[in-house]
Amino acid sequence: MRGHATTNRATRLVLASLLVLSEIASADPVPVTVTEVAGDSAYLSAGSDRGIVPGTVIAIAGREVTVVEVTETTAVIRLDGAWRPAVGEAGTATVVAGSTVAVRKLATPRAAELFVGQWPDAARPADRQQPTPVPLGGARASNGRAHVLVTAHGFAAADRHTTVASAEGRIVASFEPMTERPLGIDLDVAGRFYSDGANKGARTPLFVRAAQVRYGDARDPMLAVGRLRYAASALGMLDGARASLHRGDLELAAFGGLVPDPVSGKPETSASRFGAEAIYDLARVAWQPRIGLTAYGSTWNGALDERRLAAVVSANHGATWLDGWAEVQSFGTNNPWGASAIELTGAGASATWREHGRHLGVDLTFLRPERSLRLAAALPPEWLCTVTTAPGADNTTCSGGDYWAAATGSAGLRTARFAVDAIGSIGESHGVYRGIDSSGYLRGELFLGTWRLLAGAAGSYAPFLQTISGELGVGYTPTLRLDATLRYRPELANARASTGAVQLHSAVAEVKYALSSALDLGLSMIGTTGPDRDGLAALALVSWRPLP
Repeated sequence: MRGHATTNRATRLVLASLLVLSEIASADPVPVTVTEVAGDSAYLSAGSDRGIVPGTVIAIAGREVTVVEVTETTAVIRLDGAWRPAVGEAGTATVVAGSTVAVRKLATPRAAELFVGQWPDAARPADRQQPTPVPLGGARASNGRAHVLVTAHGFAAADRHTTVASAEGRIVASFEPMTERPLGIDLDVAGRFYSDGANKGARTPLFVRAAQVRYGDARDPMLAVGRLRYAASALGMLDGARASLHRGDLELAAFGGLVPDPVSGKPETSASRFGAEAIYDLARVAWQPRIGLTAYGSTWNGALDERRLAAVVSANHGATWLDGWAEVQSFGTNNPWGASAIELTGAGASATWREHGRHLGVDLTFLRPERSLRLAAALPPEWLCTVTTAPGADNTTCSGGDYWAAATGSAGLRTARFAVDAIGSIGESHGVYRGIDSSGYLRGELFLGTWRLLAGAAGSYAPFLQTISGELGVGYTPTLRLDATLRYRPELANARASTGAVQLHSAVAEVKYALSSALDLGLSMIGTTGPDRDGLAALALVSWRPLP
């Protein structure tokens, strides 16, 4: 019996060994790769489709880890301690044939009819409201249909010999008094005071830049009548009317009226202006180009005066802005300025790039003196052209060909720690004064919390004057509402008419304070001392936007 029992025990051991060897033989190695590591988990490139199930052992980077979750194509392992496998690292999974992911059957959901009546219908607010009927028409504009800006500034300057002061209070407002009609009123009126200064008598105490009534929406036919702030894209104030019509991306307009005095703003009857404008605005394309062409003329005391064609072009895309303009004028024969029959009286182009605190810009400008019968009646000839006098003659004539041209470049960089800006310009004058002039400016700021340090340098050259100056300062901005700066500027100026260079010293103090989102205050003061100059100037500013 003992021998029989021993034989049975041996048989069982052999069968168990064969079973273990069979399971080991049926375990297949599956290559895996780490595809992602996030937090305390790593994700592998194989899942249940390759026989990997929770509990499968993974050998990777000399370690053995266990799978905790799987999907059809992905397996997840938990990471302990500071060990982290690298993405792309290879390993091997020991997969036992026949392993499957356990499937747990979810409970049967409740039938939909069991939820009937469980949530009652919500009471609509309109069912409980009893609004008071109001008649349509004549409604007063809300804040969103009224815009008001009130500004005021005062300026005073004093030196050894005289004191001058001026002040201006200005209201710029726009109202739409009716909600069901596209009727609007625009006002821009200023009250002014001058204690002294050039042309004081022409500076009226009341200056009206705009006082117009308009009817029509921006994309509908529109008519504006009164003191227009601008008659067209290239023209300023006009006492008259402007009518415009939109057709898709094209706007056509016509205007006409009297030209007010450019200095005093008083209405005048001696000069009139009339013309037409076409604007093509493609706001739906990438560069959003806008092209405006204006043809206009004027009269002076009943005679035909100006005849001009002006073009204004702009486009922008992303961080780049492009602008250009040009104006051509036709002159009659035997005109008093020696001008050709058709001349380019002005042109300019600019390109600007701004992105993430960086900016680059270039600007080109070409100008001729303004020449018209209206200006010739108000100004001496030398203000309009280079005057020459023939030998032995008393009369003077214009030689013609006057112009001024300039090119300007700018660049800057602003970060959380510092800001740097630079600008340089070169110009040529061809008139009473002929020559090349140039100027440059470099300024930097270093941000130190609520404080900032400022430093700069500037220089200019012209045949009659050369200057070089520096700047050192400190700024303080404890809150977004308050900004204060104090700067010192030494300057060396060498005028052609002087016997030598003179040194000037200036101190500048500026404070800006926002009392609220609608009210801003500003004060700037500068004091200068030198051999030929001791003066003090101050400028105070107030800006209030009560509406909207």
